[in-house]
Amino acid sequence: MRNALGERRARMPITYLVAPILAATALSAAIAPSAMAAPNPITIWVDVSRAATVSKFLKDGYQGHPVNVVTKELAAIKAELTTVPADQAPDVIWADNTWTGELATASLIVPLTLSPAKKALFAPNVLSGFQFGFNYYGIPVQYETWALVTNAALAPKPPATFAKLSTKALALKAAGRADVGLAVGQGVKGNAYFTYPLFSGLGGYIFGKDTSGSLNPFDVGVNNSVFRKNTKIIDDWNSTGLINSSVDVVAAEAAFKAGRAPFWITGPWSASTLQSLKFKYFISPVPRIDANLPMAPLLGIKGFMATSYAEAHGLGDVVPRLVVKKLSSAAFQSKMAAISLRAPANKNSTYSTSIRGRLAQAFGTAGVDGVPMPNIAQASSVWGPLSTAWVKSTSGPEATPAKKAFSAAQGEIQKAIG
Repeated sequence: MRNALGERRARMPITYLVAPILAATALSAAIAPSAMAAPNPITIWVDVSRAATVSKFLKDGYQGHPVNVVTKELAAIKAELTTVPADQAPDVIWADNTWTGELATASLIVPLTLSPAKKALFAPNVLSGFQFGFNYYGIPVQYETWALVTNAALAPKPPATFAKLSTKALALKAAGRADVGLAVGQGVKGNAYFTYPLFSGLGGYIFGKDTSGSLNPFDVGVNNSVFRKNTKIIDDWNSTGLINSSVDVVAAEAAFKAGRAPFWITGPWSASTLQSLKFKYFISPVPRIDANLPMAPLLGIKGFMATSYAEAHGLGDVVPRLVVKKLSSAAFQSKMAAISLRAPANKNSTYSTSIRGRLAQAFGTAGVDGVPMPNIAQASSVWGPLSTAWVKSTSGPEATPAKKAFSAAQGEIQKAIG
């Protein structure tokens, strides 16, 4: 099966200046230490679940350099990169796209040169997850996002529009066949990640872009004019009970698993639950609320970055080539997809034919219109206020009107960013 998103110096020879009066034996002895010196190893930091796959793929090293794979927790990779002694530092890191802006600003990673042909291997929305300014700082390897899961016993086919989803869900609740209309996890603190399809489908966005195509932290779209006109729809969802913020992630899963919710928003992290279900189900993109506004899911993208330490290790040319040429390949990314249940970023990659592969492909397809998780530090100011706005506007009879809740969120975010 093809990837669901569809469309894809030489080292100068070392020379030695040797005095011509040396005999052949002396010449051999004179150059032996340098000629036999071991090439500098390339050190890669990666999490434990992917280490074996990376090690096997690079078992023969790269361009004469052995590869040393070091396992670390994902969070530790980012945290330790700022404190590690240079002689113990990695040359390549497995990274989340959300780190891009922070690490690039700190000069801990280096920009990569990508030819038009190399860029064509990736969907523009996936590749842009590692863009900061005019540069790309990573090669995407896989991405994850959520989708709509439909209980086929309650709804014979996935709804074509959000209006049909709403009508079906409310009818099943009225008939006593469902307890939860749309199982989307929020809870006391909210969850802006799971509600993002609804947010984008109403015209909301987190940050706009500047002329380079990079995110602009001063263009906050949480309460932009298009979204503001659509806030009454959220009020309707609240009054009809289609969405209720009291349903947290655990309750949303439990309701769907028990056959008491026709629709559930989740992602590949729920694969074990989906495989255990006793009823048939569909996985599809969340249908559009407005035909002119895409339901753009957030894409969590991971890949490899070349660090600035590679230059100090004498690998300043080799390491970027390894990342760009070797780790972008469809062969490698297909192997990575097979162990992770995540969609490969290279469009020429393949999925396994197992149930896990089919699940990964189904969720990957739902990401066609996705937008990358924001990769600038200011994003940390967004999630709390945005989540709170959803909680307040979908909390039942005492809910705050959505227009007021999201206006307050916009103000809080802009104040925090400055």
